[in-house]
Amino acid sequence: MQFDRSNRPLGSLGWFFLCVLLAFICRSEIAFAATKVVTDADKGGQVRLKLGDKLELRLPSNPSTGYMWYVEKGSTPLLKLARQSQTEHTEPGVGRPVFQVFKFEPKRGGEGVLLLHYVRSWLPPTPEDEKFNVRIVVE
Repeated sequence: MQFDRSNRPLGSLGWFFLCVLLAFICRSEIAFAATKVVTDADKGGQVRLKLGDKLELRLPSNPSTGYMWYVEKGSTPLLKLARQSQTEHTEPGVGRPVFQVFKFEPKRGGEGVLLLHYVRSWLPPTPEDEKFNVRIVVE
């Protein structure tokens, strides 16, 4: 008895190629996601992100003096702070500067401004404090 395979829409090989194609399409969305690194040199500029991208902000800091960068309450709600850390000292000793690293993920599309203050945590912000701002566009 012979089976008629002409009525089958996909054979084993067809299913395999379909699965590979679907895996490639799903993977390509991840592959195009980027991490944009922003530094003090980008102050006052603009950063364009796509949903799925990540934003890494690296600012020089000297926490041993009590000063650290803090995200302002009035900063854009388009970004979610996913993680905050700091680099290790490159040289031994007290008072060596480090970089504070902020990792953000876009929550939705739109435009806003990411605002940070460089202050001592126990003092209220003043207009004379050092500030960092960058315009964010999430597409």
